[in-house]
Amino acid sequence: MIYNSKFAHGIMFHRFKDFKNKDSAHGALTSKCLTKLIKFVGKKRILNPDEWIRKLSEGKLKKEHICLTFDDGLKSQIKIALPVLKRFNLKAFWFIHCNTRPNNFDKSEIFSILIIKKFKIYKKFLDKFFKYLNIDSEIFESKSFKKYYKEIISLHNFYSKNEVKYKFLRDIYYPRKKFEKIMENFFRFYNLNVKDFYKNTWLDKKDLINLNKKGHMIGMHSFSHPYKMSKLTIKKQRLEYLKNFNYLKRILKKKPISMSHPLDSYNKNTLKILTNIGILCGFRSHSKAPKGFQINQSELEMAREDPVNILKLIK
Repeated sequence: MIYNSKFAHGIMFHRFKDFKNKDSAHGALTSKCLTKLIKFVGKKRILNPDEWIRKLSEGKLKKEHICLTFDDGLKSQIKIALPVLKRFNLKAFWFIHCNTRPNNFDKSEIFSILIIKKFKIYKKFLDKFFKYLNIDSEIFESKSFKKYYKEIISLHNFYSKNEVKYKFLRDIYYPRKKFEKIMENFFRFYNLNVKDFYKNTWLDKKDLINLNKKGHMIGMHSFSHPYKMSKLTIKKQRLEYLKNFNYLKRILKKKPISMSHPLDSYNKNTLKILTNIGILCGFRSHSKAPKGFQINQSELEMAREDPVNILKLIK
């Protein structure tokens, strides 16, 4: 089977694991998976970031063109994925948020690690967590949930219904700080402290500098990685991206020109902000065209495919 595509797009990666790492997160890929994917897709059609940006700007991207993208700036990406890219002589986009400091970090990433560390199987975690919450099941009969479920499954049909329920509680139902508190208390019941797993989760400044020197492109992914960027005021959105922009500019000594939308959340205000600060290319987190629109609506709304869908084709 040949990997066919009807439009240029990125492939979106997050977490990676090796066979020795017992603290890997749900959905993490191995180097073997990445190698299979690159061979299946075809190395010759994968563009390095500079070439992708150039062709995009000149209107010369073709339907067979693909690029590789890594979100969230995770340490596992350079430990497991980077050596594979080096073997194939490939460069990639790396989209970095700033919510990685010791006293202020993205706890949802650590939750993903703890889920697998304690329960091994994601379904076991979900069963225990829903019992712990003892939440009214009617929440999942609401119009709000049904709409959310339909949207998620239409874009990512590999999620189970319980996984979507968890995402709904995290992203929609609870305020972010309240949900994080619930999760922290849940794991304390199992004698697991979120702060104990902060170390070596995210790339540091030296990692970003080294990636940049090797020809990879470091781009933006917001400052605090909000769950719903589109719900923020234009002032807060601008602050999210300006702080992210300046952070990367200070480290790399140059302006970032690419980005990916955290959790695929953005609106017209977001696109205006990104255009005004000079971003040339932005990526969504799926490859479905909005009704009545073409798939890649603008340079800031380029499609991406989840590796899970591509690996299914290989099998």
